[in-house]
Amino acid sequence: MLWNLLAKNPFRILQDLMQEALRCTQKTEALFEALKQGDQDLVEEIAKEISQIEHHCDRIKQELRSHISKSIFLPVDRRDLLHVLSNMDAIPDICEDLGVLLTLRRMEVPQALEAPLSNLLSSSFFVVRRSSEVISALDRLLETGFTGPDALEINKKIDDIDHLEHLADKAQDQFGKSLFLIEDDLKPAALLMWNKIANKIGDLANSAERMSSHVRLMISSS
Repeated sequence: MLWNLLAKNPFRILQDLMQEALRCTQKTEALFEALKQGDQDLVEEIAKEISQIEHHCDRIKQELRSHISKSIFLPVDRRDLLHVLSNMDAIPDICEDLGVLLTLRRMEVPQALEAPLSNLLSSSFFVVRRSSEVISALDRLLETGFTGPDALEINKKIDDIDHLEHLADKAQDQFGKSLFLIEDDLKPAALLMWNKIANKIGDLANSAERMSSHVRLMISSS
């Protein structure tokens, strides 16, 4: 295609950033596993690793933003591409925030929160992983002009992601209910921190879902 001759494929850089964002979420899974094991030293070590990956993500993001701003020809609407980038970039940012929250004070997972926390984490991480599959398919969509059976398949996947994000919302609600059932047993600082942590975990699913929704806009505009 003409733009391929005139500009570097922005989707390749976007896919590189998505891979780094996935690395952040994998480290965040390990972060919470260390928390459950009560290994604070490991929590702090992993939090530093997440911060380093997030810094690398920032550099990729700046490269892509520079590329988008300089490119005369782009295969999709510039605004949609920037929205995808913005929501994708939020994922490592949130992972870094979670690392900071878990190192501000020594946290312990109350027994009553173990299952709701595990459900919230798994449902939110699943939304991110499924959304990464949409980003991986951008090259294929580009080859077909964002139309045809491939576009229909990706739109269906995005519909599934919408549903998965809804399930993650429900998991966050359930975590909140479980948290406030034991509020009298927790110190005010712990109650505040767990509420913040749950909101951040939920934000992972929200950002991934919004990222995929903007890919849907790319398809519908083509």
